[in-house]
Amino acid sequence: MHQRELPTTTLADLDTTWRNRDREWTSDACVPTVDFPHDARVEPKILLGDHEITLDDQAIDLLCAFYQIPTAYFRRITPEERHYVMNMRMNHALGEVTITYNDRGLTDVRKPTKPRLEPEEFVRIAHRLYPASSTVLDAYVTVDELRLDVLGHYIEDGIRGGLRFGQNRKQNLAPTVAPILFHEDTTTVIEIPDPSLKIDARGISLDKIAERLAAEALRADARLHMDAQHLLKLQRTSIGGDRIMRLHRIAAEHNLPVRPLGDITVALSRTAEPTLLDLALAIANTANAPKIADDPSKRVIRTKLQATAGAIVTDEAERCSSCHALVAAA
Repeated sequence: MHQRELPTTTLADLDTTWRNRDREWTSDACVPTVDFPHDARVEPKILLGDHEITLDDQAIDLLCAFYQIPTAYFRRITPEERHYVMNMRMNHALGEVTITYNDRGLTDVRKPTKPRLEPEEFVRIAHRLYPASSTVLDAYVTVDELRLDVLGHYIEDGIRGGLRFGQNRKQNLAPTVAPILFHEDTTTVIEIPDPSLKIDARGISLDKIAERLAAEALRADARLHMDAQHLLKLQRTSIGGDRIMRLHRIAAEHNLPVRPLGDITVALSRTAEPTLLDLALAIANTANAPKIADDPSKRVIRTKLQATAGAIVTDEAERCSSCHALVAAA
C-alpha cells in the first residue's frame, strides 16, 4: 500500500489562505492590454486602465482561457510573440470581461454575466458542519478546478468521514459535494458516489447556490456512518478465487485507466484470501502512488480511482456468480 503523509492544514488555516481580499474590474473585453518584455528577467504585466498588475503563470493561463488562446501553444512561443498574440486577441474581443485581482495578482477572468462562488465560501460551508480544527486533506484552486477535501469526524474501526467539495471552474459549472471515507491504516481516500447530491444553479443568485450547496453538504454528511458500515461489511465477501476476474469486471464497468491495474493487482496478491474490502482499498490506494499523487495533471485519474472504490461500497446489484456481470432485472 502507498502511504501518504497526512497534512497539518486545518479549516482555520485554509480560511486564512482563501479569504477574499480581491477587487473586481469590469470593462469591455477589448480594453485591457498586456506587456511581455523582451527581457525574460522582467515580469509581464496587464494594464487595466492606469492600473498595472504583474502576471504569473496562473494569471496568464486565466487570460488564455478567457481569450481562447491554446495554453500549450502560448507557453511555447517567444515573449515577442506572446505580446503580439495576446494583445491582438484582446483588441478584437467582443463583450465584457470581469477581472478579479488582489495584492498577489490576478485571481479570476470571466464574463460578468457568469458569477461564481468564491473559494472562501466553500470553507465557510464546510465550517458550518465541522470544527475549525478539522483536517484538510486536499485543497487547491486552479484555472480549471476547485477542490476541497476535509475530514469531519471519526466514525469507527479506523474510518474517518468527511466531504469533498469541487467545481469545474473552467466551464463555471455548478459546485459539487460528495461524501468521502478515509481509511487510517492505509491512508486511503474513497469517494462515495451519490447522483442525488446534485445542485441546479441555473438562473439563481450566488446566495441561493451557496444555500443549496450547504443543504447538499448536510445530506452528504448524514450518510457517512452508513457508508462506513457498508465499507467494513465488504470484508465479509471473499474474492480469493477470482480476484483478477473481479478486478477486470470493475475496470471495464468504470473505464479505469490501464496503467494503475498492475499496481492494484500487486496489492491484491499480497493477501492470501482477499475480500471486496481489500479490492476497494487497493483501487483507491493506487491514487496515493507518487506518480499519480504528485502530478497535478493526474488529478482526474486520482479522483477516478477513489470514486471507483466508492462505487464498490455502494454496489448492491445482483451479479453473475461466474463472471460478475450485472444480472438483468426480470
